[in-house]
Amino acid sequence: MRILNVIAAAALTLSPALALSQEHIKTADLDTVSRRGAQLYAFDQAAWHTTDAMVAKQLPRDTMAAIRGWVVEPHGEALTVTYYGFEGTKPYAIYAADYVGYKVAAERVPATGEPLSAQGERMAAALEVARDLELNVCVDRPYNSVVLPPQSDGTIPVYLLTPMVTQDAYPFGGHHEVDIGADGKVAATRDFAKTCLAVAQPKDAVIGFVTHLLDPHPTEIHVYLSLWMGKPIAVGTGNDTAWMVEGTKVSPLSLKDDAKKR
Repeated sequence: MRILNVIAAAALTLSPALALSQEHIKTADLDTVSRRGAQLYAFDQAAWHTTDAMVAKQLPRDTMAAIRGWVVEPHGEALTVTYYGFEGTKPYAIYAADYVGYKVAAERVPATGEPLSAQGERMAAALEVARDLELNVCVDRPYNSVVLPPQSDGTIPVYLLTPMVTQDAYPFGGHHEVDIGADGKVAATRDFAKTCLAVAQPKDAVIGFVTHLLDPHPTEIHVYLSLWMGKPIAVGTGNDTAWMVEGTKVSPLSLKDDAKKR
């Protein structure tokens, strides 16, 4: 069970939920799917491991309770994770650490009231907006969040990911993307599945399999899950077509051709 949920629980707000009436995010091309999936996994891992390091420091309980979320910012080969709280509407840093080479480094507890970077403030604000939306919730636990840095058009993609609640049962449903525009408002949204599907994957399983009929090919969520599981995933997309997702490599499979060979 991820310790991220302990911190995320403190980030839940009492703001009224906003209905989803924004533009639907279109299916990404395969290059973007691979790149985004790798980003999701890297950012999620950075948050997970720096959370463990922060908890190990045994910060005061009221300090931990003040945490509303975290932002991950690339700096060279390192991913800098900053956990923040709010003073009014202004975010301030509570704990920061770098995740580089699969290890936590350069931990620090900022001075009281230290602001986030300008980019970090925008990312934190984007997460707050995304959390106010009405989304299909699959488990009685807070989402794991991944906020990507601003894109070339100023859009900030926010991913709200369903956490694992049962050992070796990976959540394939309940994941969402909310794109926050340069104006700080919701620009577009999408759900990556219509059902709350958790796929059991025993440790001795060689491959996972799932059907996905919302897109013509796998999404960044499938790449993220393959990396997380450490196993390839066969994704059936209908019309006798399936795909093999092996980490960031996504390759088409033709079920019809295979059937003819038999």
